[in-house]
Amino acid sequence: MEESREPTRGTGGCCSGRSGPVRRSSGRLRLDAPQLRRLLGDSGVHAELQNTRMARLLPPVGTEVFRRLSPASLQEMERRQQQEEEEEEEQRRKEQKIKVELEAGKPLPFFYGDPPPELISTPLEELDPYYQSQETFIVVAKGNVVHRFDAALSCFLLGPLSGVRTAAIRLLVHPFFSVFMMVTILLHFVLMASSWQPGWGEAPEYVFTAVYVFEVVVKVLSRGFCVGRFSFLRDPWNWLDSVLILLTCVRFWVYMGNLSALRTFRVLPFLSTVTPGLKTTAGALVQSVKRLGDVMILTVFFLSVFALIGLQLFMGNLRHKCVIWPIDLNTSEPFSFQEYITNTTNQYYLPGQLDALLCGNSSDAGMCPEGYTCIKAGNNPNYGFTNFDSFGWAFLSAFRLMTWDFWENLCMLTLRSAGKTYVIFFMIITFLGSFYLLNLILAVVVMAYTELNEGIAAEAKRKEDEYNQILKALKKREKEAACGHSASAEVKTHEQGHTVVDAEKEKDRRTCPSCCYDFAGGVLKWNCCGCWRRVKQRLHAFVMDPFFDLGITICMIVNTIFLAMEHYPMTAAFDEMLNIGNLVFTGILVAEMLLKLLAMDPYYYFQVGWNIFDSIVVFTAVLELVLADVSGLSLLRSFRLLRVFKLVKSWLPHSRPWKIIKNSLGALANLLLVLFIVLIIFAEVGRQLFGRSYQDCVCKISYDCELPRWHMNDLYHAFLIMFRALCGEWIETMWDCMEVAGQAQCLIFYMVVVFICKLLVVNLFLALVLSAFRNTPAATEEKSNMQIAMSRIWTLLGKSHAEPEHAGVDKKAEDRKEYLALTSVASDQPSSDALAAVRVPLATDDDSDDLMEKDTKEDFHEQPSVCSTMQKTPVAAEKKEEEDLKGSQPKDCCDAGCYRCCPWLDVDMSRGPGKVWLHLRKTCFSIVEHTSFEAFMTVVILLSCGILAFEDIYLEQRPALRAILEYAELVFTYIFVTEMLLKWVAYGLRAYFTNAWCWLDFLIVNVSVMHLTASALGFSGISPLRSLRALRSLKTLCRCEGMKVVAGALVGAIPSLSQVLLVCLTIWLIFGIMGVNLFAGKFFYCFNETSEEYFLPEVVSNKTECVMLVGMDYHEVRWKNVRINFDHIGMAYLALLQVATFKGWMDIMYAAVDTTMIEDQPFYEANPYMYLYFVLFAIFGSLFTLQLFTGVIIESFRQQKAKLEEAGVFMTESQRKYHKAMKKLGSKKPLKPVPRPQNACQGLVFDLVTSKWFEIFVAVMICLSMVVMMLETDDQSDEKEVILYWMHFFFISLFTVECCLRIFGLRRHFFADCWNILDFVVILMSVVGLFLADLIEKYFISPVLFRVVRLTRVFLVLRLIRFTKGIRMLLGTLKKSLPALLSVGVLLFLIMFIYSIFGMYSFAYVKHGAGIDDMWNFETFGNSIVSLFMSSVSGQWDGMLLPILSTPPDCDPYLGNPGTSVIGDCGKPTAGIVFFSSYIILTFLMAITFITIVLESYRELTEERSEPLCEDDFDMFYENWQRFDPAASQFIQYSALSDFCDTLLDPLRIPKPNAVKLMNMDLPLMSGDRIHCLDILLALTSEVLGDSGEMDDLKASVKERFMANNPSKVSYEPVSSTRRKKQQEVAASVIQRAYKKHREEPRKQGKEEPGDVPAEEGEKLPVAAVLLHSSPGSGAPSLPPAEEQSIA
Repeated sequence: MEESREPTRGTGGCCSGRSGPVRRSSGRLRLDAPQLRRLLGDSGVHAELQNTRMARLLPPVGTEVFRRLSPASLQEMERRQQQEEEEEEEQRRKEQKIKVELEAGKPLPFFYGDPPPELISTPLEELDPYYQSQETFIVVAKGNVVHRFDAALSCFLLGPLSGVRTAAIRLLVHPFFSVFMMVTILLHFVLMASSWQPGWGEAPEYVFTAVYVFEVVVKVLSRGFCVGRFSFLRDPWNWLDSVLILLTCVRFWVYMGNLSALRTFRVLPFLSTVTPGLKTTAGALVQSVKRLGDVMILTVFFLSVFALIGLQLFMGNLRHKCVIWPIDLNTSEPFSFQEYITNTTNQYYLPGQLDALLCGNSSDAGMCPEGYTCIKAGNNPNYGFTNFDSFGWAFLSAFRLMTWDFWENLCMLTLRSAGKTYVIFFMIITFLGSFYLLNLILAVVVMAYTELNEGIAAEAKRKEDEYNQILKALKKREKEAACGHSASAEVKTHEQGHTVVDAEKEKDRRTCPSCCYDFAGGVLKWNCCGCWRRVKQRLHAFVMDPFFDLGITICMIVNTIFLAMEHYPMTAAFDEMLNIGNLVFTGILVAEMLLKLLAMDPYYYFQVGWNIFDSIVVFTAVLELVLADVSGLSLLRSFRLLRVFKLVKSWLPHSRPWKIIKNSLGALANLLLVLFIVLIIFAEVGRQLFGRSYQDCVCKISYDCELPRWHMNDLYHAFLIMFRALCGEWIETMWDCMEVAGQAQCLIFYMVVVFICKLLVVNLFLALVLSAFRNTPAATEEKSNMQIAMSRIWTLLGKSHAEPEHAGVDKKAEDRKEYLALTSVASDQPSSDALAAVRVPLATDDDSDDLMEKDTKEDFHEQPSVCSTMQKTPVAAEKKEEEDLKGSQPKDCCDAGCYRCCPWLDVDMSRGPGKVWLHLRKTCFSIVEHTSFEAFMTVVILLSCGILAFEDIYLEQRPALRAILEYAELVFTYIFVTEMLLKWVAYGLRAYFTNAWCWLDFLIVNVSVMHLTASALGFSGISPLRSLRALRSLKTLCRCEGMKVVAGALVGAIPSLSQVLLVCLTIWLIFGIMGVNLFAGKFFYCFNETSEEYFLPEVVSNKTECVMLVGMDYHEVRWKNVRINFDHIGMAYLALLQVATFKGWMDIMYAAVDTTMIEDQPFYEANPYMYLYFVLFAIFGSLFTLQLFTGVIIESFRQQKAKLEEAGVFMTESQRKYHKAMKKLGSKKPLKPVPRPQNACQGLVFDLVTSKWFEIFVAVMICLSMVVMMLETDDQSDEKEVILYWMHFFFISLFTVECCLRIFGLRRHFFADCWNILDFVVILMSVVGLFLADLIEKYFISPVLFRVVRLTRVFLVLRLIRFTKGIRMLLGTLKKSLPALLSVGVLLFLIMFIYSIFGMYSFAYVKHGAGIDDMWNFETFGNSIVSLFMSSVSGQWDGMLLPILSTPPDCDPYLGNPGTSVIGDCGKPTAGIVFFSSYIILTFLMAITFITIVLESYRELTEERSEPLCEDDFDMFYENWQRFDPAASQFIQYSALSDFCDTLLDPLRIPKPNAVKLMNMDLPLMSGDRIHCLDILLALTSEVLGDSGEMDDLKASVKERFMANNPSKVSYEPVSSTRRKKQQEVAASVIQRAYKKHREEPRKQGKEEPGDVPAEEGEKLPVAAVLLHSSPGSGAPSLPPAEEQSIA
């Protein structure tokens, strides 16, 4: 731009001096025609023009352009050609990519053939063109594996052809060397992990270290040390080897303590050398760690905020204990109050608890028993590690809450000491910490695994395509070579070739020598004679008949039922029946196998996988019968469970979950191997770090000074601890570790274990399942043998099994009904727009999306419901008139069939009673359709639900309240009945009873009516009916759009969920039957109820001795059973549910591990290997199987969302990207920046507060303020408290000054920013809290209020988020998913409310015990809702279930309850199991929905960020636009265009020099040389995405939308363009320089310039027009006809 301005100024100066031939007319430069001819004829001028950018527009003038061809000309041509080839070669080399198939470590592609034997393990020239110019060479090892080395000198001494280096290379690439090193590493690991230590001393360590040093020397000699791309130190694994070898060598001379445990990590290279699948899984872990940076920063930030809140709210609270009061001072010994309250004998302990009972001084906190008072004394619970007394411990507690590890214990302790009101804190940290942050980590892991698999799949497809092309080329070459042969010979060769190819393929498929196949073909193919072959044909037809499969399937189902019928105790007759049944089914299996063997021949029978499985089942069954009398082989009974898998054979063709499990077995095996390696490594590291500490300091964690169940003294128990951490339970074992081995190293070790195992490896299970869902097609439509057999049965019964003709007619309509979305409807947004912008399962986008997706989404409007006006949505435009008619007149009451049956119902509506009836219906219709009626009913529903919360155990003691509630219940019932009648009249019975939501209302009203009727008639036992009134809260579903669509989405996924549930129950059935076989009757124990202790096996060894003690009048002795056991399949399912949720599974596992024989007294870890049963179930029954539910819901939502995008199915990828970019572009508009004040002082302050350095300074001060808040502790000294007070005072003063400066500089614009308003409120409250602290304490206002005021300063840290792009994206995920998350949260609260009411009516009087006490029970609504909140995420539900399972003699069924007529304190086992099982399942589905929402939000945002243009790019555009357009006019000057495009960020940035590129964009210019922002943005978008001519209509619609919202451009029409403007400027500058040179030449020669020749009229020509016209091929725009005529 500057280049074009200077000549223009010169021209202006020349023209203004005197009148000459160069004149301006109408704003354009004109030159007389004679002067132009003289100008072009001058050689000097022409030479000047040739050096300009307009030379291509001028014709050559003069004779100097013609030159004779000479040898110099030929040399010049060769030089130019060579130069062009070099440039092309350089460009090609830059664009060259590495061939993936020739990467190091991969096998040589087959089309290269096998290298000669003499070239194996020998340096060869590079095959990859990318490396051919980079001084590298390759070595092909045995197996045709490619290895790549640098050709530079190794260690600056050895060249590629050196004998020493060649020998080292041969040794390094030999397969035996890798195998030898792997065996050495594994052997070393086994010796380190084994408890058996022979008397070899350090000799093995010297040997292994020497081997490792030798390996390093070989690698360094062959690859070089550090110079080169493929040198030794360029491999991260070699860094690990080097560090470990260095530590090992140093350890021989210097004691390094526990650092020697790091040697265990040498096993890590095993992950990348076993199988490619294992390498993929390990790669996914590495990629996840790389991508978790921003997530971990955000997680630490939120946890720090939560820790500060906990620090201020609960600091010192967990030290409040119940101490004996009043104090007995009648002693002569000196009294110390501090010693008295810290003495544990003076504190109250619950039986079996290690810590004293906590209490609080607030009204809703825990109370002390009579004779005790609440005093702050002693240490914190759990060895003093559970507290909020300092920031570190508060942070650990917040992290524990986020990961849900024993969090219910922390919640109960905190609420007992501070009050139940603070449950809000735990709800917030659960919502943001667990449901959001943990799911973000899960989303990152899933995305990393998905992208890695997609990359592998794409690479495999690319290689397959390349190989196919190569094969085609080879076939073409062979065909061309065979063209010379005769036709007959050609046909013969062709047939022979096919035969040879088929033979080769068959040979390639064989894995055994040919002699084996010849022997098998002669022995295993039974074709004796023709008679035998006919018998075989009939047998084959019999065993392949569908009825045969049906019969076998029915037998297996009955066999499974027989297996599940085992229980304890069983009668002898029942046991004999099961044994006979086992013999019968074994015979059936043997007969099936023999029949198939005879029909198919063994050769073909064992080529089918299911047949091999059947043979294994038969072999184990026969082996069990043979060895039935051999003791110690009862484990063979478990092999009967393999028969259950025979049912899978029938389900597999039509059960997608089974297909998914089958397809994911390979990846699951790799993941399990990675999991095992990671766990075994951490277990060995933990054993070496802390094993000796557990043995030396065991008395700190065990009263009897014996090792507890969870320790690291041996590898097996250390492995179990690591697996427990994998399952999410790490805090309790970490407490033990910190107590015996120190806090710092245990904390670091466990944090690493939790991060890798819990947050990464476990999440890979879900990633694996989601990948399997994507790669598994839907169930086939072909009928299986089962379906064919059933069809035959239906045919024989005379019934048609064909589907109705109309079943598939309106499939599209069914799809529409299934379409449900998760969205939130704003109060100011019309329902039509809200549904038009639906996203599943995410929040709605901006309203601008309606423009792009209007046509697509109109087809997916939901059918309006007649039960609520809030959910009604308009239909398509063509049905608007019909809908208006329906809205003005109600539909018919009854169906046509009713009118046929009852003709008297069909009356004339135009007169008489019919007219009155129609008027009544219209009146009712207008009432129920009115928004006020809907609002009134919503209030009534909420009030009717609210009164249920007051019906607790204290209601009978409050007669006035009871009377009010009964009267209110009567009123609400009448209102609901009236509403139902009004809707019957308004909508008609047909419309009412064909709507699901209306059916729900009808059932709820019936429950209320039945309850009132039963109460009026005086019936007893109506408690179930009273509890069913809680269902009336479901009436809010149809009135809250967010909850409605969430519930509808879950209901729509029920078919798929039912299939997954069947698979899950089948797998659990197998483990349940196995558990019954292993543990039935073995959980009983002899117990002393007085001392609450178990009898040792030395005292009581079995049931007989225990019963003898009871017979000797020891009434405190009982032979008891664990309440959750494996005595039958029902209890086994309940036990497995607890194990799957990892709540209560410790007690079940302890009982299983202590088992011996039936009716024998268990003892400590009598059978420790029973831990493996629970490990296997946790993996296959919980970590893997339960992820199928998540996969089903995610896939369901994705399918529903795909229906929205059907309009974009036929777009290309570029068009789809362009479409998305246009959508984002149309929703933006320029914003007006804050104007700089005119006042000088205010201007300086404005510049200060808007500068980047001021923001950085404030951010640093915020961080320092946060650090100061972190320094507070519970037991801080007075001096520290004073220092912290003045530091708080300093920061508050600083932030106050900063706020005043902002207000002074920004004026009223300060309050236009939400961040500034937050700052103002926070600072105001901080100042109030600082100066009114004394007043707060003086008038005894709760000190919590003062702490809450101080807490507001924490939110200043939120301003730091604006500086990080990655974290903004993560918060964008929260913003995008927040409406749906809130809807799911409200639905979860609704479920909690319903179950709380059920619990109050069913379990309010259950005897306290386990998880039910004075605070956590079902006695009141508050206690019930808090208890269910803790159970909503699988916390504490097992403890609350145990008292409900209590039966006599553990409870008294005749115990009177004061203040009520209810008798007994026993539980209801069946109701309790159904209650908690259903509640856990529903809350589990809600948790899965949370996961789905966050995963889909993150995936969509990631895909948007991967697009060429995203939201941030357009935001950046308008942020820069504000600097060039302070008035927000949406225009900038043409002169500022170059600077503006240069200030943008990639990909929109066009760096300087950009004049040519901007000119080629041909942007339209408005009057005054102005350019509109939309024109620039469209041009830059086209520059990035490419100009797609097919998207012109989309551009036009975007412009129309933009101008409709921003009318600033409507009245402006373009008068020129940037290309024409640039051409004019360049033309003017070139001609002016040439003309100036032309006038100066005569003066240099001493001649006077001739006078100006007056131009004739009509000969004044535009300079740019002449120049452009002289080069018609230049691509310039055509000239007006008048100018062309003047040139002519």
